[in-house]
Amino acid sequence: MTLKTARTASERSRLSRNWLSKTLAGVIGGFGLGIAASGLLACLTPGALDVQNKFQVAMWLVPPVWIGVMSASFMFRTGLRAWIGLGGANALGFAMLALARHFFIR
Repeated sequence: MTLKTARTASERSRLSRNWLSKTLAGVIGGFGLGIAASGLLACLTPGALDVQNKFQVAMWLVPPVWIGVMSASFMFRTGLRAWIGLGGANALGFAMLALARHFFIR
């Protein structure tokens, strides 16, 4: 066995540490960020939501954002950091959405 292919048990456990909490943080946090991004797109672009294709673009914005955040959630060091980071990003995203709805929608 070469040094490159041989992995100790501690290395394997380190690689798979917190994967469930990171996955759940990515799924839940990513969905929230996708919804917030979709709402911001709908609020900040001109015209009502029923303008041609605006509803479709807002709807189809959610999956790429969601998948991107789910993928990026594994770059956090621990599951707790993923929850805190994505929770803060969600709070910021929905606060921005609330401000946009307050100031731009009359």
